[in-house]
Amino acid sequence: MNLKALERFRCVGCGGLLQVQPSASAKNNGNVAEGQLICSSCARVFPIVRSMPRFVEGEDYAYSWGYQWNLFDKLQLDSAAGNNLSHERFFATTKWPEKLEGQVVLEAGCGMGRFTQVALETGAELYSFDLSSSVEASYRNNGASERVHIFQASIYEIPLKKESFDRIFCMGVLQYCPDVRSAFMSLVPFLKPGGEIVVDCYEKHKGLIPPLKYWVRPMLTWMGPKGVHKFLSLAVPPAFYFKKALYKIPLIGKPIGNLIPIGPISHAPKLIFTDKELIRVKINSALGWYSPACDNPQTKETIRQWFSEAGLVDVYIGNGFNGINARGKKP
Repeated sequence: MNLKALERFRCVGCGGLLQVQPSASAKNNGNVAEGQLICSSCARVFPIVRSMPRFVEGEDYAYSWGYQWNLFDKLQLDSAAGNNLSHERFFATTKWPEKLEGQVVLEAGCGMGRFTQVALETGAELYSFDLSSSVEASYRNNGASERVHIFQASIYEIPLKKESFDRIFCMGVLQYCPDVRSAFMSLVPFLKPGGEIVVDCYEKHKGLIPPLKYWVRPMLTWMGPKGVHKFLSLAVPPAFYFKKALYKIPLIGKPIGNLIPIGPISHAPKLIFTDKELIRVKINSALGWYSPACDNPQTKETIRQWFSEAGLVDVYIGNGFNGINARGKKP
């Protein structure tokens, strides 16, 4: 933990200022690797473990994400994957300039840090958290930067000073919270006046028949992330190669192959994967569909109402990479 971040941290219980107490020999050049934060008002203690403050005792409903992103910790990272998918999605969703030096940004739900890396490239100072142990993966990927402060916390109890951020983004997260409205509303108080918040969320299907994912989820989610991963690791490779073989049959092969619900067998020319890499991508994607405890898509009308209730202005609600994109500013 970089001590310069201490000015913005607050006790999740009473909102009091926090004081740092490093373990012996754990403080180096303004960074604390192990120790604790102690509230100056209520004396509540929060540990610092592997350089990150921990404001929760466990992962709760987000357990599957800790499992997934520590397992696939490089898969969606632009610098490791050799593409710009995260960069493209980040700026298409936020519409922010690519240079944000001097601004302080809050990321809610960092996962393995795919968007953390992109946000850091803008030059901003970044506070980034997740409820799950995926913060470990994000720290491995981004912790070397002196401008990032990664911590483990709940979106419902954010341990930060209110009205202290120029920008807030929450991407790929809200639909996986048990109470999506409360999760969104919890973010708004941390915006400075004039600050902007950007979120995205799955869009609720309006037809009579739900998407296939919601038929399959009850059959798999009960297995837990490890069980779902084991099942997918056994099922996806043969399904992929069978679909690939079907595609080679003239006329009837491709229509039959398209009935196998694992997505395309190639992303060329935009993305070039080997078969082995693409199978891994598909397993990761399906793990994100079937193992999370919650999956709560929303409507544009509902999200627009939340932005109105929060008193945000210059609101935009539209569609994007993840379903619904929404932006608004604090007056």
